[in-house]
Amino acid sequence: MNVHFNASLSKVRRIAFGAVSAAALVLVTGCAHPISMAPDIKAVPAPSAKIAKKVGYFISAEDLAKEVTTPGGGGDKVKYLPYKDMETGIYKAFSQVFDGVVKLKSADDKASIGEQGLSLVIKPTLSTTSFSDSAFTWPPTQFTVDITCVVTDAKGAEVTRLTSQGKGAATFSEFTSDFSLSAKRASQDALAKLVRDLSASDALRR
Repeated sequence: MNVHFNASLSKVRRIAFGAVSAAALVLVTGCAHPISMAPDIKAVPAPSAKIAKKVGYFISAEDLAKEVTTPGGGGDKVKYLPYKDMETGIYKAFSQVFDGVVKLKSADDKASIGEQGLSLVIKPTLSTTSFSDSAFTWPPTQFTVDITCVVTDAKGAEVTRLTSQGKGAATFSEFTSDFSLSAKRASQDALAKLVRDLSASDALRR
């Protein structure tokens, strides 16, 4: 009897939580809601063969602190820290492709480039878009992430540049439990494509 009562109570609580979440999605309007783009780094894929080079990458402190605001649904917006949310995933993607990865203090950190024996330096730039096809809920149903990498050699000469675009979508029934879902899916897709594009670059293997 108690087991049946506890199960029923648990079900009621879940329904009540869902109702509160749905109400929050509808009623809180006219502001920028914080979300996260952070992907699951364990899901970043590995290519069949690494590039036998050691690389450095640089993301400035200004970029790591940069907050971006883009559209959500119902006339609202969402805000997030793209570089901070994505840095660990970007590092993991580089680590999957190259034999070694070093974070640099500056884009022209010649001391580290020489001491670490780096062959390439990568400067990633992120751009994002979001929107929603809902007039009543604020989380974005569609999200995109572009990762543009400018790659130079140890002397600073450009080797190549490439852009990998990730797309993520989430429906109302999905994002009631995770308002950031479309952004996270876009980040995950962008990192998978970054691994693919870096691995496929003939210029990086020369």
